[in-house]
Amino acid sequence: MATPQLLKRIVASQPVQWIMSAIGAAYVLLIKWTGPTDRPAPPSGGPFIVAMWHGRLALLHHLRHGQKPLIALISTHRDGQLISKCAWWFDMRTVAGSSSRGGTQAVRELMRLAKAGHSLFITPDGPRGPCQQVNEGIVEIARLSGLPILPASISTSRGKFLRTWDRFLVPLPFSRTAIRWGEPIHVTRNSETAEVTARLAASLTATQESADRAVDRLAPA
Repeated sequence: MATPQLLKRIVASQPVQWIMSAIGAAYVLLIKWTGPTDRPAPPSGGPFIVAMWHGRLALLHHLRHGQKPLIALISTHRDGQLISKCAWWFDMRTVAGSSSRGGTQAVRELMRLAKAGHSLFITPDGPRGPCQQVNEGIVEIARLSGLPILPASISTSRGKFLRTWDRFLVPLPFSRTAIRWGEPIHVTRNSETAEVTARLAASLTATQESADRAVDRLAPA
């Protein structure tokens, strides 16, 4: 019988992760092909820092817009590497790091890509929570890049909430899918960080509730 350490090494191996990512991408396409999608056009302008609560990541590809790939900030953990490979199938790219570490190479790379015209994607409560609490790092990235933050959310009429820290929503086939956008939030050099984080948290929650209402979904218990 394989030991837990051996299983972790197997799951972390590149060939296995690519196989798992292909299976995940196929499942996402199944959701798309078996149900309608209500996706209004995002606000004009951009590029943006697109923000969404971590628990709605399963259908992230719906948030891609514009001609250039969406750049997602992901964890350096093996789960983040698996997400990176899943994103590749949908013409999205990733930068590994943390929004809370302002001097890291990851943030410098995000700045370079923002200047090149890419929109960025960040989960303000990721990668490990607390659930639906905004990490101040996204505000600093917005301040440094000059990009407005665009709140967004995704919901499906059928799905299962996992018992994870973020109450992750796993969509099921034959679902109606709804994408909703909030109003862009502009961050200047003089913006108060606490004020921006509070405004962003409120907008993200309202946007998520709007997406849920659009597909008649109840919030997790």
